[in-house]
Amino acid sequence: MSKEPQSFYKVEDGVAIITISYPPMNALHPTLIKDMFNNVRRAQEDASAKAIVITGANGRFCAGFDINQFQNKSGGGIDMSINNAFVELIENGRKPTVAAIERLALGGGCELALACNARVAAPGTIMGLPELTLGILPGFGGTQRLPRVVGLEKGLSMILTSKPIKDPEALKLGLLDEVVPAPQLLARAKALALEIVSGQRPRMNALQRTDKLPAYADALQIIQFAREQTAKRAPNLQHPLFTLDAIRAGIEHGGLKGLRAEADAFARSAALSTHDALVHVFFAQRSTKRVRGVTDVGLKPRPIKRIAVLGGGLMGSGIATASALAGVEVLLKEINEKFLEGGLGRIRANLASKVKRKQLSQQAADAAMSRVKGVLTYDDFKSVDMVIEAAIEKVDLKQDIFVDLVKATRPDCILSTNTSTINIETVGAKIPGDLGRVIGAHFFSPAHIMPLLEIVRSDKTSAQVILDTLEYGSKIKKTPVVVGNCTGFAVNRVFFPYSMAATILLDSGLDPYTIDAAITAFGMPMGPFRLGDLVGLDVSLFVGASYLQDYGGRVYRGAMVPLLNEAGRLGEKTGAGWYKFDKRRRASPDAALAPLVAESRKRAGLQAANAAFAAKLSPKDIAEFIFFPVVNEACRVVAEGIVDKPSDLDIATVMSMGFPAYRGGIIFYGDTVGAKYIVDRLDAWAKQYPAQAGFFKPCDYLLRAAQTGTKLEAGNKPASKI
Repeated sequence: MSKEPQSFYKVEDGVAIITISYPPMNALHPTLIKDMFNNVRRAQEDASAKAIVITGANGRFCAGFDINQFQNKSGGGIDMSINNAFVELIENGRKPTVAAIERLALGGGCELALACNARVAAPGTIMGLPELTLGILPGFGGTQRLPRVVGLEKGLSMILTSKPIKDPEALKLGLLDEVVPAPQLLARAKALALEIVSGQRPRMNALQRTDKLPAYADALQIIQFAREQTAKRAPNLQHPLFTLDAIRAGIEHGGLKGLRAEADAFARSAALSTHDALVHVFFAQRSTKRVRGVTDVGLKPRPIKRIAVLGGGLMGSGIATASALAGVEVLLKEINEKFLEGGLGRIRANLASKVKRKQLSQQAADAAMSRVKGVLTYDDFKSVDMVIEAAIEKVDLKQDIFVDLVKATRPDCILSTNTSTINIETVGAKIPGDLGRVIGAHFFSPAHIMPLLEIVRSDKTSAQVILDTLEYGSKIKKTPVVVGNCTGFAVNRVFFPYSMAATILLDSGLDPYTIDAAITAFGMPMGPFRLGDLVGLDVSLFVGASYLQDYGGRVYRGAMVPLLNEAGRLGEKTGAGWYKFDKRRRASPDAALAPLVAESRKRAGLQAANAAFAAKLSPKDIAEFIFFPVVNEACRVVAEGIVDKPSDLDIATVMSMGFPAYRGGIIFYGDTVGAKYIVDRLDAWAKQYPAQAGFFKPCDYLLRAAQTGTKLEAGNKPASKI
């Protein structure tokens, strides 16, 4: 079957069957929509057809609009007038339509099904409208039809959360009329279509329905409440509010005027930088698995069926949990029985938490736990395909472990370390032979939840080992990003200026809680000081020492973190750090911090010259002061070839540090505000803080982009270290 977007037409038993065909997901390409439109018109004129069934080829209905079209800013063939006429004909043409749905009906696919007069699905089908995740809103009538079919509150929930529902719920809500076994799907859809023709079943027009809408005043109140909650939850996003505008217009003026409001809201959303950013993130996430010199040289990944994890602490147990859930067998090794039981207990607790949240069945949790075996020796290590060392950050300890691993494993076994700071070649420095099978597998805590896996290669790591680790990362449902070997690797290195810039402002006289509030207003899940408490300020001190040593010319040596360590204020785990914590680990400002802040400011000597400057900074100014040095360091990482492509760094910052996806990632954000603007600001701050000028100095890559108008995302293409 052709891979070109097309639809097929045939008549069976007096019913025209139009089959969507655009492998693999039957996305609604503009060419496909035009072809389907022609086939629907053909069916309306075909005397041998009494009704129409729309279905999908290859066991799928439709995954929605072809997202690739959004990358074409010249329009990409998107013609909303054709789209609207197409859907109108499906809903109101002379002959009734039935959607025969298998596997999925998402986005435009769900809207297409909603326009049909009835819907039948096979078991295992999911339906929903996820458009808001791409910075737009449903544009095929979904804002009007879905609330009328499933009820206003449920419709709002499905659209605003972008969460799909499964066929049992869809049937209960009326989004589906019937669920039948897949082999019977087409036959039942044809029969249902003919029942509508004969009058045995009513022909439903979703756009005209009002039976599931609440009373007018109640409906407006529900929409207003949704608006308030949405504005509170996502204060920087406009397109969800545009969506609510369209839904309200339909409630107030009827479905037809609601469609016009939807079209206007769609156009306004598509014009926002948010849409560009979220589409960029969508494609960036899918491109991380393409790495030059690794995935383009004809190698095939070797399957990772069994791994060993060394260390059952929070990180090791999380790695084991993620692996076992993905069907990988795990040996969890510890140094004594007590530590081993603790590690196994953490895995059980991780699985139990998923069961409690209804993310996992008890049967699936038991099956995952059965794949984990606790061991105290290396006796079974010849059976594993990969080892992930997750011991504490001590160079000598890790080196000794790797010497033992070479003796205990097969020559083709991958030896990986979860270190977040130590040079990969240093970890393997004592092992005999080459370091081709040594690699970094840097998870982010908690490892069974955080979506990123930073795969760190050295100059000696083989392409095969990198490819195998990429495959493993995908298997355990992580987004793997291959990065080069340097202090902090990619993510942590890029963000080392984050807390340092915040501390400069603190030492200049700004309140730490004001700084954190500005960063959360920017869209981060927490500010730099709250993050320090979460990570642990002892860890911050240890990791910070590496940056001070290796990036000494562009760091800020503040006194606050050492002072907090001396005071025993290490963050959440001690009940106090930058914040104080109650028994439930809820954070609140702590007046007891004031003497330490005063001492830090005294040692820094910045306040006298900079207090007036800092006091005038708006929340936007604070965010730029903290993030522009991060953008600057990100540009160095790109220029040095630490990442294969800038978009890899974007997705890594979104998935590890919680950088707002709607800002597109750190490099994309830099392009949004403009390289010249960033350089001008950095230069101004370097003059404001002459002793810290090196911290703010723009790198050559950023300067070149500012001078030439080149995008940071598409700037110079250096010889990649990876």
